[in-house]
Amino acid sequence: MSVVDARSGSAAETEALGAIIGACLRAGDLVSLAGPLGSGKTVLVRGLAVGLGLEPVGVRSPTFVFHHVYGRPARLHHIDLYRLGPGADISFLDVESLVADAPLAVEWGGYADLEPWRPLTITIEPAAGDERSIRLSGDHPALAAVARR
Repeated sequence: MSVVDARSGSAAETEALGAIIGACLRAGDLVSLAGPLGSGKTVLVRGLAVGLGLEPVGVRSPTFVFHHVYGRPARLHHIDLYRLGPGADISFLDVESLVADAPLAVEWGGYADLEPWRPLTITIEPAAGDERSIRLSGDHPALAAVARR
């Protein structure tokens, strides 16, 4: 497993980083996002959408609905496990079908066992002011793309 560390100084930079990652995503990819409330997980997903050629304006947190689909046909699935809590049973989400259809971004991914899908894990930690420390880990081409930026 590889690790790449990045920094962001603003929401726009976080979204731009997400666009670099999104350009590397394909059906079958699962992105697990971690970080405290307000750290920028949904902002990064907006960037994923941009990188996949989608309009970011409709990307919003799926905290209360669990699942958003962006694009027709689906180009990105976005789920949020925050309300399910640690140890979440996500069998009702049929992750296998979602991931086969389009890339899947999972906010609060650490709340469930996602290892069967070998996720690209992105951890966002607030730093000073609007700065964020962003760590990517896994075996995915996006790590090399972020390292080259």
